[in-house]
Amino acid sequence: VSRSLSLNNWLSLWIAVIEQELGMRSKDPIRRMKDEAIEAWEERRRNVLTARASRKHGEAMAPELNRVLVEERDDRFSETCLNILESHDDVINPLTVVCIVGLVHLDGVAQRLQL
Repeated sequence: VSRSLSLNNWLSLWIAVIEQELGMRSKDPIRRMKDEAIEAWEERRRNVLTARASRKHGEAMAPELNRVLVEERDDRFSETCLNILESHDDVINPLTVVCIVGLVHLDGVAQRLQL
């Protein structure tokens, strides 16, 4: 990750994090809220809508970091799934592939796989 971002990208990210901590920017919706019970936070983190909101937050806050950590991983995950399916293209014994990805990656991988 560190080699994938320019110095300007790191500086922009640092400024965005400081602004977020000072209340000048909204915080990532997946972060635990002040006084939020662990159980409530865990439940909220497992919600696809929270994951989608977190992804949008990352895209807005640090587009280059989001590209490296989310979009490029979506590409790799979907490419791996497709490679496995293609390498086992057997009509007689079709293969079922289960891809386990983090919730933030679900929409990106599904879109790339055209599910």
